[in-house]
Amino acid sequence: MRNDDSGSTPVINRPVPRPAHRGPQPAPLLLAEPAVNNDLPLELVRRDIAGDQPGVPLMLRVRVLHTVSGFPVPAAVVDIRHLPPTGTGELRGAQVTDTEGYAEFRTVHPGRAPGEPVRIDTAVHVGGILAGGRALTYTGPLIVPEQIAGQVAPGPAPNGEPHPISGGVLNVVPRDRFDVTAGLLATMTVAVGD
Repeated sequence: MRNDDSGSTPVINRPVPRPAHRGPQPAPLLLAEPAVNNDLPLELVRRDIAGDQPGVPLMLRVRVLHTVSGFPVPAAVVDIRHLPPTGTGELRGAQVTDTEGYAEFRTVHPGRAPGEPVRIDTAVHVGGILAGGRALTYTGPLIVPEQIAGQVAPGPAPNGEPHPISGGVLNVVPRDRFDVTAGLLATMTVAVGD
């Protein structure tokens, strides 16, 4: 430390290291095999994927960061799909991340497959999939915590806590702390890249 010329207040004259990402560590998504990369129809690019589906409203916010640098990944396509509350069919939608790496979706709480955790399957396409370019796709499940899922999606819970290789457990809070059915807010930060 040294004293500043203008006074006697000590100052630090070296840079202070700061973490690239504050908060919980991002959930890693794994690189998918090229054969898994399906075309993404433009009609799937929408914020509201539930439409008029009945169920508990869920606002999902996903942030995409680069694994090594920790910087946001702008213009990546976040493609999500999950079971509707009825358990049959599929709800699917996609959003392009903004300059800070965020994509938001309005949907409903996913339905439960027997013996499986309640989850939202996620694929992040990096590299121009909407422009017809070659894209790298990273995939993984975003799992709804059983504490919330058990109150919303009926059915037997899976044995034990899930520990996925890729993806992770969503951070979910009710909009109204006294009524889970009033709606849920879910967030997750995912990491892509090598």
